[in-house]
This record gives sequence, structure tokens and C-alpha cells, in this order.
Amino acid sequence: MALKILRPITETMKLRKLIIIPVISIFLYGCPQPNNDFKYQVILSDKPANLDQLNSVFDDYNIDLPYSAQRLDIYFSSNRNSNGYDFDINAQCMDISFHEEDNILNLHIANDYPHYSYELLPLINTDKNEYGPYSFTTKNSKFVFMYATEENDVFNIKYVYTYTSDWGHYDSEQTTYGPYNVAILNSDKNDYYPTFNSNSDAVYFCSDRDDKSFNIYKVQIPSVNDVTSVFENTGEVVIAKDTILSSLYDDKCPSINNNLLVFTSNREGGYGGFDLLYSQLVENSWTTPVNFGSKINSEYDEYRPVTFRFLDYDLMIFSSNRPGGKGGFDLYCVKIEDLIE
Repeated sequence: MALKILRPITETMKLRKLIIIPVISIFLYGCPQPNNDFKYQVILSDKPANLDQLNSVFDDYNIDLPYSAQRLDIYFSSNRNSNGYDFDINAQCMDISFHEEDNILNLHIANDYPHYSYELLPLINTDKNEYGPYSFTTKNSKFVFMYATEENDVFNIKYVYTYTSDWGHYDSEQTTYGPYNVAILNSDKNDYYPTFNSNSDAVYFCSDRDDKSFNIYKVQIPSVNDVTSVFENTGEVVIAKDTILSSLYDDKCPSINNNLLVFTSNREGGYGGFDLLYSQLVENSWTTPVNFGSKINSEYDEYRPVTFRFLDYDLMIFSSNRPGGKGGFDLYCVKIEDLIE
């Protein structure tokens, strides 16, 4: 690949206690009735399945899933808008359903877009690169969207927000505010891929601030009603490298779902390029990272994993530039419950 397409892999290559509540938009939760005319689109199993309708001939990755439900809002980075150069955040909706009569878990890319995206995307996308989308809704109904953007040859974490009460009724204001810097996380080096822990009292992210390689860092969030009130205050937090998750190599793209943390690394002992690894929270400490193995990883690059749960299934969406896709990096989805020790 040429020019900035390779940058995400080297990447210079290119509250009281806060409670984060998943964004919920559930439609007819449960199993659909049998339909002999139904055509499956993406059948999910323990083998990665290409999300064909979501992908393009360009690079598509860096997804975010704000919540688990039958209708999912999915945000991801792609350089399709610039014909293979700069990356923007894109958005789409997808439906996931279990078909008991065929014992099939199906994923369908909907011809629809998250309603926040119409105001949000024009604010955050620039003529530079935008990576690592991460979103959540706070207890006071503020929808917060975090991401990293390229400024002066380094990446800084920013956020925008809107109030959910401003949407969905006839006199909706539909106003999105920002973008603003997340000063507590940013440095003069590259900082991106934020994710909150399950208690919503700490943020994990990756940075090359201390070394030439990328490490995973943790910031404890003070107990406040609204996390955005501390985003721009650098005097109340301590930033520490997580020595269990980090290595001498590049460890990037952390994502937490309950007590499971997944990330990507090019450390030794992998299958080639960047591999996906996981760690579990046991007695308030992360376990030694484990490689997902050859069912998921390849001799190519696997990148930006995000996990979620639907019914009794643990699922992960990630990106890979392995052969057989549409081109560049494609997004894949896979069952992982049998791959976790």
C-alpha cells in the first residue's frame, strides 16, 4: 500500500461516580419468526467472516460499537472518501439476529445511518487522519464521542457531545458541541484509542510518549457527575503505563468490555505483523495477555478489535489486510467465546 495507507500500522506510519450507560436502540429484541424467503448476509461462526457490505476497496477499520442490541450503530475509520489517502470516521447501522430454525447467527448491514452521525461526522472529520472512535452515554444523557485526529504530525484525542434529549422529537435541536481536546490524555507525542473500564472510573489508551514503541496507559478518573468536566483538567490525574499489558513492542488499540480487554500488538511469538491479544480482569488486575491464536490471527495484520455480546454469544469485530477481502483492510466479525481460556 502507498502513502498514508500504511500509517495506522506504524502510526507514525501515518462519578459522585460517573456511570457510563450503553447507548440503547433496540428493535424487536429476540428471534425472528421463520421466513423461507429470508436470505442470510453474513453468517457468524468461530471463523472470521468478512463484513462485505460494510467494506470497500480501500482501508476500513477502527470501529466502535457503543452498545449491544439487535440494531447496532457502528463507527469506523476508512480512507474511501479520499480514494486511499486520509482517513475519516464513517458510520453505518447493522442488524444482528439469531435464527433458531437454522441455528444461524446472522449479521446484516442495514441501509441506514446512526441519527447522531449527520451532525457528528462533519464536525470531527478533517483533511487529516481521524482514528479510534469510542462513544458512550453518561448518566445525565450526554452522548460523548471520542476519537483521535492528526495535528502537527502527532495524534491528539478529542471529543464532541450531544444530549440524547435533543433528538427524536418534532422540535429536536439536534446540536452537537465541539470538538474539544481531552487534555488529561494528550501529550506532545501520539495519543489515541481511548476506552473506559467496566467501572467507568479509568480510561485506557495507547501512546508512544515514553518510548519509540507504543504502550498502553491508564488514567484514573476522579469521582464526578460528568466525565467531560475533567477531560480538560490535567492537574488531578496520574497517567501510568500498564506494565502487564505493555511490552517492548507496539501495543495498541485497547478496548474493554466488562472484564475482557482486547488489543493489537506486534510483539514476538505472534503469527506475523500485528496480532490480536486478550487479557482478563482478575482480582482488580489484568492477566498476562494471551494471543487469540491462528483461528483469528494470520501472517498479515489484525487491528483494532472491539468485543460485544449478543444473547449468549461473545463476538468481536476487527480489521485485517489478509487476502480475500475487498482490498486494503477489511472489517471482520467472529465468535470468541470458545477462544477465551
